[in-house]
Amino acid sequence: MTTAQTANETAPENIAFYVNMDFSKLANDINNGALAHQFNGKGRKITYITAEQEIDYFYYSSDSAGEHKIDPPFEITDGDTVICTLQPKIGADNNKAKFKWKSILQNRFDLHRVSTESKAQVSYKAVITEGAVEIDKVIINIHFKLNGDKFSIAWDPRVKIKRG
Repeated sequence: MTTAQTANETAPENIAFYVNMDFSKLANDINNGALAHQFNGKGRKITYITAEQEIDYFYYSSDSAGEHKIDPPFEITDGDTVICTLQPKIGADNNKAKFKWKSILQNRFDLHRVSTESKAQVSYKAVITEGAVEIDKVIINIHFKLNGDKFSIAWDPRVKIKRG
């Protein structure tokens, strides 16, 4: 490898974002039928949140206080590590909610789980695969409990993978 080649390459980054979720509003809207859901046969109500519905239930931020909002799509370079933290939305009545990252489903590129710091924080490494397009489907799946009800929520954070 020449000096010119190494100068043009960028080192992988650690990118962090927070998902600030209003668990109480989400649970209420599922329970009263405002959000469609199915049952998984294990007592859990399963719901998919569309991009248009996201604003009603959660937002992304670059800080744990939730003050610096960020909007998708998220640009991630091949090789970057993404640290995702799920937390209750500040100011919402979420103090009794128990929540955790469950899984991630994807289409053409891979986000390999690097570590699970806690039930609320997970790290993924972006590894682009052959045939991947710039914006691809990545479905995040979380579980949460509130007032005895169990829920499974999924959504597409609109991740954009750039070749390194």
